[in-house]
Amino acid sequence: HLGVEYGCAHMRSWARGGRRPGPDTSKYMAIFDTYKEADAEEPSIGPDGVEKLCADMGVDPSDVTLLVLAWAMGASKMGYLTHQEWETGAGRLGGASSAAELQKELQALFQALLGDIERFRDLHSFTHRFCREDPRRKNIDVNSAVVMLGLLFKPTWPAHASSLCEYFSGHKQLAQRGVSHDEWMMALQFCREILPDCSNFQDDGAWPVLLDDYVEWRRAKDGNA
Repeated sequence: HLGVEYGCAHMRSWARGGRRPGPDTSKYMAIFDTYKEADAEEPSIGPDGVEKLCADMGVDPSDVTLLVLAWAMGASKMGYLTHQEWETGAGRLGGASSAAELQKELQALFQALLGDIERFRDLHSFTHRFCREDPRRKNIDVNSAVVMLGLLFKPTWPAHASSLCEYFSGHKQLAQRGVSHDEWMMALQFCREILPDCSNFQDDGAWPVLLDDYVEWRRAKDGNA
């Protein structure tokens, strides 16, 4: 009976315009206070705080965990997390009450993203924006592209990840101009549709020249040119 009475009272409160109580995120927000810069004009976690957070989570700063953290919070600058961005992450990570729990939440979130192509595509697109040091730039440098491709693709497409990273690393033009957002997004589509040996690749003009050239390089390397 108590459950029914509570439910009725809750519905009456909702009908009067009251909000459903959300999860308690006070402990999650307290994590921010632990790592925020002491003398910053605006409350934020800086590079030193991010490094300490990584240490307490037991992950390397280059681990995919930190990338997922940045995506979940909509971070705008590498190495920094503002108070507002931390609040944004509460919807996905607000159940964490310590750095160790936050790491577990982030691991679970990444595993969920690997099984949800739409959200994974969003993470992939975010990564390109996040790696542009200058917002006015349209491309990311090839070194960043190689690192991020490895982080994002290896769990699902290890053969593609290894081969693409090798090709990108040795591509002289990419070293000069970087990787565009279109090329970045099509690389994901390529991994989803094309076999690692590229045997089902059709040169129909639908792929960027970068990936056409990659297939030629891969086939020549395998002796199938």
